[in-house]
Amino acid sequence: MKKYTLDVNGIPYACIEQGAGPLLMLMHGTTGGKQLMLPQVEALSDSFRCVTFDWPGHAESGYNPAGWTADDLVEDVMAIITALGEERAILAGVSQGGAIGMRVALKYPDRVKALVNMCGGPGGPPPAALEKLSQFIRIMAEGSDDERRHAAVEFSKGYLHAPDFAERDPQRFENEIDVLLSHSRESIQMLFDVPKSYVDITPCLGAISCPTLIIWAPFDSRPTLGEQMAAAIPGAKLVTIENAGHHVNVDAPAETSAAIKAFATALA
Repeated sequence: MKKYTLDVNGIPYACIEQGAGPLLMLMHGTTGGKQLMLPQVEALSDSFRCVTFDWPGHAESGYNPAGWTADDLVEDVMAIITALGEERAILAGVSQGGAIGMRVALKYPDRVKALVNMCGGPGGPPPAALEKLSQFIRIMAEGSDDERRHAAVEFSKGYLHAPDFAERDPQRFENEIDVLLSHSRESIQMLFDVPKSYVDITPCLGAISCPTLIIWAPFDSRPTLGEQMAAAIPGAKLVTIENAGHHVNVDAPAETSAAIKAFATALA
């Protein structure tokens, strides 16, 4: 497993790479990190060149203190593909990673071999959710260490996972809390500016032309959205992972990896 940093449009991206074959980029969600994608890296690197990274402001990557948007991340993904010496990539993202992947596929269809969207919606969070996120960010930026850990636990339990996940897999849950707490107090205030910047692409889903897999979970806060997107994207396949929430790849790593592998290995 190789660890390195790429300069991507002036921002240092911390990357992990393993395996050889077609490029498979594994992209985490808001408040997550590349560490949460490692089960997929390990499961898929026997057939693919797996690359995962921290988005700007997350964990070990840098960020622009003036801020960044979804459009910026679309261009960053393209720059990463080019920097890795590849023409095309399979994009597999959870939450923000899936949302950005769809936007890359729409803007640069010739550069996306296939798309895997894990619980990434086409639009931004509703106002009520944004208000709760603002309260969470305030604590993470200004609270004591104990207050930050408590907020991270409540946020993860309430928004990201199946109801029994913390008890079912306490070590994996603690690993995610550690990742969330690894984001700096300064940068975490800016992380949700990306979903706030989403222009709703629901009317454009029919223009996604690459092979597409939608992986969804019954405990996502929008349980029927995956089915709706799969119906809107031509030829898209839908896989529902039972007993999982929004971070489906963390709740059910083996099942999620198996679904990605079956889809990606069947590509012509």
